[in-house]
Amino acid sequence: MQTDSDPTPAGRREVSQRSAANHAGMDIDVAALDRLLTAPEQSDDVILDTRDASVAARWHPDGPGARYLNIPYDEFEGDQDAAVAQLPENARNVHVLCARGISAVDIAEILRERGIPAGIVGGGMAAWARYHRIVRVTRPDEAFAIYQIVRPAKGCLSYLVVSGKQALAIDCTRFTDVYRELSERLGATLIGVADTHLHADHVSGCSKLSSGVAPYYLSDEDANGGTLRYDSVPRTIEVGETPIRVLSLPVPGHTLGSTAFHVRDRYLVSGDTLLPNGVGRPDLGNRALEWTEYLYDSLTGVLGKCDPSTAVLPAHAGAASDYDSDGACIRNLGDLLAAQLSADRSLFVERVSSAVAKTAQPAEYAEIRRVNLGVETPEQRVAELETGVNQCALKR
Repeated sequence: MQTDSDPTPAGRREVSQRSAANHAGMDIDVAALDRLLTAPEQSDDVILDTRDASVAARWHPDGPGARYLNIPYDEFEGDQDAAVAQLPENARNVHVLCARGISAVDIAEILRERGIPAGIVGGGMAAWARYHRIVRVTRPDEAFAIYQIVRPAKGCLSYLVVSGKQALAIDCTRFTDVYRELSERLGATLIGVADTHLHADHVSGCSKLSSGVAPYYLSDEDANGGTLRYDSVPRTIEVGETPIRVLSLPVPGHTLGSTAFHVRDRYLVSGDTLLPNGVGRPDLGNRALEWTEYLYDSLTGVLGKCDPSTAVLPAHAGAASDYDSDGACIRNLGDLLAAQLSADRSLFVERVSSAVAKTAQPAEYAEIRRVNLGVETPEQRVAELETGVNQCALKR
């Protein structure tokens, strides 16, 4: 049920309160960039990325609402005319993106001097990396609420389950103020923070968020070898009047301790076990064949026993097309299982093993796992580790 304290009374989508206010003139902040990118139809706007080509190719904003173009800063320094000529003739507004919103000012000025409407994306990619959008995924008439908290730069999806004056946070990013501030605006107290598994693609904020406030839940299998203070995931976590039912401990495959949370038998927070276009890669423990067998059993023996109409809320989305018009990523369990389990066990194992062989896990993943197990790491190194798109999924 929506109330005056609900941050999305007029619709499901909320602009993050952490984003900066719009700059004067043509300049935009990352919240406006997100709205532009996720528009259903492409506009004449252009996102002009002036970072080096190799860096931009690895990691840049994407979406159907605007055209993305990379023209490195050095090209403008070498030959302004040639660089400007690469812009499309129908470009209405050019939004210049750089690493931190500093060098973009120079390029925007060059374009404006040539009569091209241009401004910067405030804070650049550093701000984009921190940005989160918040979408309520439950219906207004339901007595509890689930908020999907999307970090578009990494495709990370996290959740806040709220019932009455209590909240459970799941798969939080390292930007913990997002969850703390949302809970406060909703008038809810955190009674638990959980990771569905030991993440490898990004640094988790769950342990930090829970410190001194609430239990931090992680499976024993995934916590093994770490220094984190944690509680084993219980069979049931009570949030207000909404029971959160843990399907199985563990639900192995992506990791040995992967866990799924079932909310009121209608919503399944699936972690990386089941993703919008595939499954979580089973090679993180360097035992891909064995873990693929576990993954098949998890899909058939655990998730396959749920109501096929269950709404799946995954831990990651891989592309802008994975989101609906409200900016949320929700899938139907029956549809996802049908796509993944169209083959018998042997064919499933063969297909997944083949995909693993073609897409090696990034070298950074081993270090990120160590960070998530409690190894102290400088903030600058953490930011470096998180650079790049998410590669936890194996697409069908």
